[in-house]
Amino acid sequence: MRNVVRILSLVLIAVASGTKFSFLSLNVFLAYIPLELSFQISNANNKYLKIILSLFFVLFFPNIPYLVTDMIHMDMLKIYDYSNGMSSEAARAWLLIILLFLAIFGFVLIGFGELLKQIRDLKLNLVVQWLLTFFVCGLSSLGIYAGRFSARLHSVDFLLDPLKVIQMIFFEWSLVKVKLLVVLLFLHIAIIGLIELNRRMHYSQSSRRL
Repeated sequence: MRNVVRILSLVLIAVASGTKFSFLSLNVFLAYIPLELSFQISNANNKYLKIILSLFFVLFFPNIPYLVTDMIHMDMLKIYDYSNGMSSEAARAWLLIILLFLAIFGFVLIGFGELLKQIRDLKLNLVVQWLLTFFVCGLSSLGIYAGRFSARLHSVDFLLDPLKVIQMIFFEWSLVKVKLLVVLLFLHIAIIGLIELNRRMHYSQSSRRL
């Protein structure tokens, strides 16, 4: 399964690179990094190595829900004519939209699943697990805001100039930033809620069969 994720990520990166959505190649690569880190966390036997990998996982995790904000680029295709309500019949444009959707859907589904798995594997009290999940989602929301708005930072900026990044993310506030963070946090909670709802529905159906 992990190799399938790796191969599909490479395919998405390669296919997107020669299109109007070439930006998606970098964004998919950055979203793939936390997935690979989560795979390595599961394989690691050394406690300290797990901690280090987990910190990098949290650092790069915002790149996964960040893909959702890439939907703003769909207007580049001009696929819908608001003057007459007609949609373009250009197959290539629709293929690019499907490519964007698959990148978002796939990485969000697998990425948030890995987040919940890593937190469950800590074997903490259920309340603590949800508090930790909420905390990571809050940090992720800050990361998306810093990447999409304001300074347009990347995860690598944290490694190159961590003090500047910390200053901009944690010490520069405005009412607009707070409003957007609430919206982004809602995105995270909604995704997790849908994943948990789907899991419980499948669990309930399995229990009935037994």
